[in-house]
Amino acid sequence: MTTYIALLRAVNVGGTGKLPMADFRALLQDLGYCNVETYIQSGNAVFDAPGSTATVAKAIAKALEKHLSGPAGVLVRTHGQLGELIAANPFAAEAAADGTKVHVAFLSALPPASASEELDRIVAKNPLRRDRWHLGGDTLYLHLPDGAADTKFTGKSLDRALGCIATARNWNTVMKLHAMSLR
Repeated sequence: MTTYIALLRAVNVGGTGKLPMADFRALLQDLGYCNVETYIQSGNAVFDAPGSTATVAKAIAKALEKHLSGPAGVLVRTHGQLGELIAANPFAAEAAADGTKVHVAFLSALPPASASEELDRIVAKNPLRRDRWHLGGDTLYLHLPDGAADTKFTGKSLDRALGCIATARNWNTVMKLHAMSLR
């Protein structure tokens, strides 16, 4: 058994993708996963399961699609992968100062080489903001010193720029999920 962290995209945000966390826990348990815990309402779960990351993500996506009557974005990482992501944070000092100003976008695939130019275009759309980004493999780190409310780094803009689906969590949530997955 491996400890996994599941991160759902667009769940319980702005009145869309309604999924009570009790239902999410039950769904994961019905898949045979053990030690299931959820964290806050945005679709975060820590659990133990057999199989590869890809197999687990596919099983959760299939079960959620049936439950929600439509597709759901599911990204899965291991405790070790989350640890590597934390160690590689280029905005570690900013995250230590205020974890709500640093976000991590988990990507479903490696982005194309053109992603850097596209990310720079997103920043240029709002020159009064001080948003910064760093792309590291299948992880996009965002430093949003002016907060996340008015950033141009949205789900749709990131999908276009990165050529894959992404779901973001603030640094405090990333650290909590990492602590929860320590078994």
